[in-house]
Amino acid sequence: MNKPHFRKPLILTFLTILLLCLSFPPADLGYLAWVACIPWFILMVTEEKYICLYSLGIGAIFFIIQLSWLRYIAFIAWVLLSLYCSAYFLAFAFCTRYITTKLKLPFVVVVPCIWTAMEFVRSFLLSGFPWFFIGHTQYQYLPVIQIADITGVYGISLIIIMSNAAIADLLSRSFTRQRRAFFKLTCILPSVFLAISILYGFSWLRHYHPKEGPVVCMVQGNIPQDLKFESTEDDQLEILKKYTDLSESIQSTPIDLLVWPETMMPGILNIDSALTGRKIDLLSQLTATSLAQKLNTNLLLGGIALTFEGEEQVYFNSAYYYNRAGAFIDRYDKIHLVPFGEFTPLRNYFPFLGNLVPYEIGLTHGHRRIVFPLETLQNEYFIFGASICYEDTVPSLIRKFKRDGVDFMLNITNDGWFRDSAELDQHLAIMVFRAVENRIPMARAANTGISSFVSPDGTIYDKLTDSAGKYREISGTLTNRIKFVNKYTPFYTLYGDWLAILCVAATGITLMIAIIKPRSVATREPA
Repeated sequence: MNKPHFRKPLILTFLTILLLCLSFPPADLGYLAWVACIPWFILMVTEEKYICLYSLGIGAIFFIIQLSWLRYIAFIAWVLLSLYCSAYFLAFAFCTRYITTKLKLPFVVVVPCIWTAMEFVRSFLLSGFPWFFIGHTQYQYLPVIQIADITGVYGISLIIIMSNAAIADLLSRSFTRQRRAFFKLTCILPSVFLAISILYGFSWLRHYHPKEGPVVCMVQGNIPQDLKFESTEDDQLEILKKYTDLSESIQSTPIDLLVWPETMMPGILNIDSALTGRKIDLLSQLTATSLAQKLNTNLLLGGIALTFEGEEQVYFNSAYYYNRAGAFIDRYDKIHLVPFGEFTPLRNYFPFLGNLVPYEIGLTHGHRRIVFPLETLQNEYFIFGASICYEDTVPSLIRKFKRDGVDFMLNITNDGWFRDSAELDQHLAIMVFRAVENRIPMARAANTGISSFVSPDGTIYDKLTDSAGKYREISGTLTNRIKFVNKYTPFYTLYGDWLAILCVAATGITLMIAIIKPRSVATREPA
C-alpha cells in the first residue's frame, strides 16, 4: 500500500485500540466506550481491502495489553488466549462486511446484532471467557446498567455498539457522499434505545429502597501466591495463623457470617486427618470448629476437598460451611473450572499440554449447586449461595442460584495469581452485573483484593482499603451488612440470555441468506 493509503487505517486502528484500552480498568474511563469503536467502524465502511486484517490486529493488540496479567501464570497462555479472543474481532468484521455488502442492510442494525452474538458465543464456547464485554465498562454508571435485569449485560453492549455504529455510519457516509437510505433509522434507533435504557434505570433507582440483612465479615490475608503455591508445612501453619488472627481481631463485633477466601484453609477439612497423616489437616479442622465457637458465628471457608474413587484421589475446589456450634453443615464444590488454571483439557490425549500449567494435580468439577441456611443473631433466616473464583463471571450459574431461592450470593476468590494488576478491578466490575441482572446482593472475600459488597442496584457500597486508600495486596477485615430487596424474580432471571440468543439466531439467518442469495440469482439468470 502507498503511504497516504496506509496512514489512515493505521491512525484509525491505533485510536480504536487506545480508546478501548482506556475504557476498561485500569484506566477505567467507561464513557470512552461510547466512541471507542467509531474509528474501526469507519474503516469497515470506507476501506475496500484488508478490513479483516485490521480487525485481527485491533483484537490481538487490545487483548494482549488487557490480558497482560496472565503473564504471571504462563506466557504461552497469555499469547494463545489473546489470539483466540482476537479471532472474534476478525469474525465480527467478516460477518459485518459480508452481510452489509450482500444484503444492503442498515449498518446500525447489523453491527450491534453481530457484536452481541460474538460476545455471547465467547461466553461459553470452549468453556467460555466472559471477560471484556464492552457493556462491562459501564459498571459505575448506575442508570445505564439497570436494564441488565431484563437483557443481561448484553443489552448494554448492544446499545453501546449501536451508538458507535450510528456515528461511524453518519460520518463516513457524509464524507463519501454515499446514498443515505437509512439515514432516519441511523439517527433515531440508537437514541430511542439509549433513552429507554436510561429512563428505565432512573425509574428503578427511584423506587429502590434496600433493606439491611445479615452482618458478614470478609477476611483478606494477602498471602502471596508464590508462598501459597510452593508452601512448606511451616508456611501452611503461618497462613493458618494469619487468617485465624485476623478473624479473632473482630471478636468484639457481633457478626452472622465469617468468610475466608478461596483455598485459604491450608488443610483438608473433609477427611480424617489420621488417613492423611498431616498435622496441618488436624489443625485446620480444629481451627474451623474452635473459631466458630469462639466468635459465635457461622463460617464459610475456602479450601481443597479430597475424595477417593477406587484408588484414585479426586480433588475439588470447595467452600465449607460451619454453624455457630462449629459443626460442619455442607460443602459446595466448584462447578465451572478454569481451563489451564484448574484443569488441563485433553491432557490424556496431548500430554504436552501439561507443560502449559504450573502444577501437576488437576481439579475435578462439582455436580450440584448448594444453598446454605443462615440464622442471624436477630433470629432472622436467610439462604445464600457461594461462587468460587471466576464463577461470578458466569451469568447462567448465578441466575440458577437465584432461581434456587437464595437471598444473597458470596464470592470467594484468590486473585493472588495476578498480583497488583488490573485483573482484580476487572473481576469486580463483572460481578456488579450479576447483582443487577438478578437483583441480588453480592459480597466477595478475596485473598489479595478486592474484598467488597455490592447491592442489587450495582452499587459497590464498601470495599477493603488501607489508610492510604490502597485496595490491592493489603490485609485486613471488611464487615458490613448485606443490602437486599424484597424477593422477586427479574425478567432476566426467568428468561436468561434471550436477547443474545436472538442476536445469534439473527446473525446466523442473515449470514445464510447472504450466502444463498447470490447463488439463487445466478441460478435464475439463464432461465
